[in-house]
Amino acid sequence: MQISSLSPQDDWNRQHARVLRFLFDHGGIRSMREDYLRLARATEQELQAPGTSLLLATLRGEAGPVLAGASFVAGYGKDAFLIAVHPLYRRKGVGCALLRAQLDRLGSLECRAGLNQVPFLGLCFKAGLIASSLAMASTGRTLLRLEGNAPKTDRRIAAPTKEGERLCRFPS
Repeated sequence: MQISSLSPQDDWNRQHARVLRFLFDHGGIRSMREDYLRLARATEQELQAPGTSLLLATLRGEAGPVLAGASFVAGYGKDAFLIAVHPLYRRKGVGCALLRAQLDRLGSLECRAGLNQVPFLGLCFKAGLIASSLAMASTGRTLLRLEGNAPKTDRRIAAPTKEGERLCRFPS
């Protein structure tokens, strides 16, 4: 599986239409109508704004790359948050990989989910988001606010060894 950003240079209108169709077919539009419309109106310049990202998960198929999942985030998830995975590739780590890639790319992420959206909540928890508070939607539904930050990984660089130098200084 390869996760990549939608590049505006690559025939933007055709690629944009393909992602919109994918999200419409596989994303459950009723719960994310405003976010979908925001992506539909997005321009190439808006995708390059800080806190905005559109990532695609593709798999190698017989006829070329196959779109398995897509994720759109605007305003670090506060303004818009969309994620969809093709039904054939659900429960195979595609959605989790997309969310982790969004976290790594943006540094922080926030979204809201209805308490009845159990598969989506499980996906968010598996990707490293944590529940921070409850909110009430304008429709009267109770929403769980999820947020997360990219893990800080300080990797220590091993000192290079010279030829003939002992690797273990304290043998047991």
